[in-house]
Amino acid sequence: MIAWTIVQIAVLIWAIRMLWKYYAVSGGNKFGLPEPPGPYGLPVIGYIPFLGSKAHLTFAKLSQKYGDIFQVQLGSQKVVVLNSLDVIKEAHIKDASFAGRPSSASIEIFLKETTTNFSLRTGDARWKFLRKISIKALSMFASSRNSRLEAVVDEANEELHAELQALNGQPTDPQQNIFDGVAGVSGTIMFGLDFSNKDSLLKPVVSLGQKLSTFLAVGSVLDSLPFGPWIMRHQVKDFSESIRPVVQIVDKHIKEHLVHCKEEDDVRDIADAVALAAKQTPADLKQQLGLTDDQIRSIANELFGGGFTTITESFRWAINLLTAFPEIQERARRELAEVCGDRPLRLTDRSNIPYNEAVHLEIFRYSSLTALGLPHSTMDDTTLRGFFIPKGTTIFSNYFAHHYNPQYFPDPDSFKPDRFLTADGKLDADKAQLVVPFGVGKRRCVGENLARQELSLFIGRLLQQFEIRQDPSNPVNIRDVLPGLNRGPIQTPLIFNKIVL
Repeated sequence: MIAWTIVQIAVLIWAIRMLWKYYAVSGGNKFGLPEPPGPYGLPVIGYIPFLGSKAHLTFAKLSQKYGDIFQVQLGSQKVVVLNSLDVIKEAHIKDASFAGRPSSASIEIFLKETTTNFSLRTGDARWKFLRKISIKALSMFASSRNSRLEAVVDEANEELHAELQALNGQPTDPQQNIFDGVAGVSGTIMFGLDFSNKDSLLKPVVSLGQKLSTFLAVGSVLDSLPFGPWIMRHQVKDFSESIRPVVQIVDKHIKEHLVHCKEEDDVRDIADAVALAAKQTPADLKQQLGLTDDQIRSIANELFGGGFTTITESFRWAINLLTAFPEIQERARRELAEVCGDRPLRLTDRSNIPYNEAVHLEIFRYSSLTALGLPHSTMDDTTLRGFFIPKGTTIFSNYFAHHYNPQYFPDPDSFKPDRFLTADGKLDADKAQLVVPFGVGKRRCVGENLARQELSLFIGRLLQQFEIRQDPSNPVNIRDVLPGLNRGPIQTPLIFNKIVL
């Protein structure tokens, strides 16, 4: 009886909400334009039952019928989906109205557990300032005389390669090895510390990325139904508890950097740069934006967590794909040998290894890791391509649909790095710009350049030292992915054979 009463209340709330939206929009559409077309759903739950576990694929199919802009109702959440790069750029680069974040239950719960998180906050003045500080801190670290990304990757690779060589060609799932290697680099450049597998405090980070991807998944009950947080209360509690240890770890190390930096020459790592940026911010500006030094410094928390997950999953995608296509792996290795000889790959070599750069672009395109990106929302009533989009509408950008659009990438289901090379073997700059793994516009990932550099060194140096092969009894499945907001790579045993030089 209680369950039936809850259902009745939910239906009533949904009906009132839909009627309110209908009359509010029909009476307040000052543009006199129609809303985007889209499929019908069911009462209360909308299109959720037809979405499936891979929303990006469902949206790509719907775009064939409804066009590059369409809308779906996911429970109480109205969602507009953008399915081509042109329309994504038009929205996110030209129109500030699309810079918001939805006030969804999942995002609100996540923000509640963190001191500040600018990537999931709406695009107001405070967000703009925090983003500006993040870019300044990353630039400050990159230009600092103490910046030593290559040396840090050298140290991490030495341990990673020793672990892989010790396996003596036996099949193993390298996920923990990848985690340790990326943690070593991320921890050092962020906090100047050695975050290896010996540091048990970082173990919560292993699962947090996938938990966050699942938590923010499109069409989840949490965000789409009126009683979502209550229905998923156990999952909410588990997620909140998994965030807190990670936040505590990062906050602890941030506080250790408060007294060191007085000028840019003192910057040793990104946490130093963030702390210095906070110190240099005028007090009246902090007061105007309602920000404390602690909130500004906690930017390091996000730069660490977001970058760590992206690099770890992209590195794993790279290994899986290079294993599945040994001829591509060998060609990339030959180019590295021709350019570098016996020495390790350097960042200055990247302009001389076009095929390897093309491989990285194809890895980004094929994996399309953040298939739908993080959700945006409209901050004002606005228009796009002749359609009216009301304030507060959730916006998803289907980067997967673009990366698999045969108009730009012929035979998109095939892994073909040559698509990014010119006839004379050089990197095609125009085609390279079509790959957008870090988003576009005002909310593009601030750590993109650092992530690309780190991945280039990790992947290239691994190829210089090892031949990676499939385990015959467990072939690599590059078609399947882990469910969630991200297209997480499948984890399976691989064989690493040391190359004798």
